[in-house]
Amino acid sequence: ILLHPADAAARGLADGVIALVSSEAGAIPLHVATSADMLPGVALSPKGRWPSLDAADANINVLYDGRKSDMGESTSVHGVEVAIRSLDAAGDAV
Repeated sequence: ILLHPADAAARGLADGVIALVSSEAGAIPLHVATSADMLPGVALSPKGRWPSLDAADANINVLYDGRKSDMGESTSVHGVEVAIRSLDAAGDAV
């Protein structure tokens, strides 16, 4: 997940560490990368991997609850509010 360096530092995160990214719908561990090009308060992650090809059997879609739009029953997602926490060596959120 790509973060502004100040946001990463505020959470005790650095490039290459794994963080738990969670929303009301679910959670997923992701590697952290930082860039000063990111706006503070914004996190970015591409869809990335296909669930069937990942050992954890999940991708970024676990953070979205699947709500449909009121017109056309298409996706209503343009962003998802998430919490980002560091993981300790045992994989527990801290």
